[in-house]
Amino acid sequence: MPILARYLRDRGIVTEQQLEEAIQHQVLYGGRLGTSLHELGFITEERLQDALARAHGVSTMAIDTSEISPAALAAVPEAIAAKHKVFPYKVTGKTLFLLMVNPSDHTTVAKIGFSRGFIVKPIVIPEFRMAQLLRRHHGVDDRWRHEDTYRPQIEPSEALEPEAASERLDSARTRDEVVDAILGVCHRSFRRVIFFIVKDQWAIGWTARGEGIDRATAEGLRFPLEEPSVFRTVARDKTHFIGRLAANEQNTRLMTGLDKQANTNAVVFPIVLRGRVVNLIYGDSGSGRNVKTDMGSLLVVLQRVPDAYLRIIQERIDATRAAAEVQAREDAGQRLP
Repeated sequence: MPILARYLRDRGIVTEQQLEEAIQHQVLYGGRLGTSLHELGFITEERLQDALARAHGVSTMAIDTSEISPAALAAVPEAIAAKHKVFPYKVTGKTLFLLMVNPSDHTTVAKIGFSRGFIVKPIVIPEFRMAQLLRRHHGVDDRWRHEDTYRPQIEPSEALEPEAASERLDSARTRDEVVDAILGVCHRSFRRVIFFIVKDQWAIGWTARGEGIDRATAEGLRFPLEEPSVFRTVARDKTHFIGRLAANEQNTRLMTGLDKQANTNAVVFPIVLRGRVVNLIYGDSGSGRNVKTDMGSLLVVLQRVPDAYLRIIQERIDATRAAAEVQAREDAGQRLP
């Protein structure tokens, strides 16, 4: 949100460098800019909520989650709350105070007000707090917080030749397009491919492609990088692994989840950006087969991924600056007599 970025920068709440770091974080891990700023420790929740309210032009309110009552929870069905990322905070008479990630979503406000018979007063809260509330009270998986907010409408590619994958990486404008190119070219070499996000000492399964697996399979996989596993080894050494997985708790959990036979091999690739592993890619040839060891052309393509990320990050930074400058000129024009 350029308005949020400009508001925070112009008031000295965050620096230009911190905004750029947050944009990089957002490109890699999805979600909204405010979430990235908070997760990086650049802004408190209270300041972020106030800035979001000013950016959206809505009133702010101190939120005390202990005040959430059964009557408020009953005001909005779970399915609607999960779909639109809203949460009923309190009911006063016929007024529903509705916590929202996007209070500018007037369609949802009107729909809830009409269908539930309330006057809806939207209150903006940070995305990470909404994820916590939906998980705690409705059991909604908080992985949606990692969705790419710039997500394009793309048709997943089943398999890509290295040249085609390279072209897609060169033209990618979002993380999801990068991921699609990775899965496409890896699927050419492996029967099963799983893409992991590396964050906060965890390898988090994000999506997958191949024989008998899909995104739901990937979302069920999460491995701590503080415990022995093939993922910890690759993340630590920053080089790819190919071979049979060592017998330890986390590797056994992976093999069990994938019905992978212990006498067969697999491969794990790291994606390293600015000296840090940000993604891990697992590939195998199914539960009972070995992968081929000739992966030279695949490695060449994967080496292009960090450059694709860096280009997208810079494009996002440039676009945010340009939009903020346009908004500044518009605001200045409105103040003229």
